[in-house]
Amino acid sequence: MIAPSTSISDLILAKENVHHLTYFPFHGLAGCIRTVLVLLGEPYENHTLSFREWMAQKPLTPFGHIPILREETKCGKSFEIAEISAIEFFLAKRAGNLLGKDFWEESQIRMFHSSTHALITFLIHTVVQSPQSDRAAFLARFKKTNLPQWVKSHEKYLVANGSNGHYVGDQLSIADIKTASVVEHLINLTNGEGETPLVSEELTPAIMAVKNNLEKNPQYAEWRASQQYQEFTGGNLGFFGF
Repeated sequence: MIAPSTSISDLILAKENVHHLTYFPFHGLAGCIRTVLVLLGEPYENHTLSFREWMAQKPLTPFGHIPILREETKCGKSFEIAEISAIEFFLAKRAGNLLGKDFWEESQIRMFHSSTHALITFLIHTVVQSPQSDRAAFLARFKKTNLPQWVKSHEKYLVANGSNGHYVGDQLSIADIKTASVVEHLINLTNGEGETPLVSEELTPAIMAVKNNLEKNPQYAEWRASQQYQEFTGGNLGFFGF
């Protein structure tokens, strides 16, 4: 039973809640979300759907997209959150320390996060989901224009912050996690025969420091070593090729 004085906000922020994330059996656009769930150290479950299962459930979702996060509260009431960035910032708010120390730091964190989110969603929605006849041309343009611009800008800002593995200050933020969750895929994307690497320890040490810094976290390291993470990686390579 819910106490009369308990607000929806109090229910949602309760540490006893169980987080239920629904997505496909690969990293795709959910890598950052899954990472924050791991770092929170709170109960969570990954629910994966086949494409056939997804088509059956799609009409039942808020906007016809996944991932979707369902919060199961201790009183049995559930709340659902859709849209990637909304879920990421919801979890960052729950964590209490991933949005900076003040309003200005949070604004910068949101800016860097938004830039990386725009890059990876463009890659998935515009390039990967383009007609097969156009995909090679779109991918070539992405590698020639979109990705180099992102790399140049983010390396510059990270160097300006001291190349310490963080975008803002010296604490882990949702912007760091967002970039760390996609760097490996960007490396795979430009690591084929005859390709010119764009992200590496030698070329982009500040970007790589973000990835390396997060991998020092014991919870994240354990998650990366898990069978489920490896299965998601295999799913990514099989479906996207990176």
